[in-house]
Amino acid sequence: MANPQALVAQLSEALSIAAQPSAGGTPETYSVLGEKLSELESSIGEYLRSHTACQALLAKLQQEQPLNADDLKTLRSLIVGDADEYLKYDDDFERSKAELTRIIGEIRKLQATELNSGAEPNPETLMHLRVLCREATGALAPTLHYLEQKQRVKNFDDNVHEPLSSSTRRMLVGVIEDMAG
Repeated sequence: MANPQALVAQLSEALSIAAQPSAGGTPETYSVLGEKLSELESSIGEYLRSHTACQALLAKLQQEQPLNADDLKTLRSLIVGDADEYLKYDDDFERSKAELTRIIGEIRKLQATELNSGAEPNPETLMHLRVLCREATGALAPTLHYLEQKQRVKNFDDNVHEPLSSSTRRMLVGVIEDMAG
């Protein structure tokens, strides 16, 4: 089980590695950074799930006891806290959408000028289209992720409120236990 000191040590290690790529790192350095950040994320999740408030919340859900405001806040944090944090970066969403719109515009322009003639397209045009498709896919990923997180939060807000039904309680217990597994 992660403890606060271990989290701080992992964070320091990740930040130390992060300083290397900014000074002209290699693909391997970025790969190690990705691994360290993934390990840190996992450790933080483990720490949050093992927190005593989580255990008390699980007991209340399993025993069908009413949840107070703090319990609901803890539940929200566990289930959609990551999505709430992600949604705070709305400017990233707008940038991703704008980039996707720009790239789609370039694809349309290429279609109108190079691909609509009925003649067989030349390899350079196809390569350009291929690169634009890759760029659009890259811009689409954060846009889609943002929208998925927004839907998660909406689903939580629409469905999780007192009084909780027995089936909702069982579902929430399962979600929390799966997170801890």
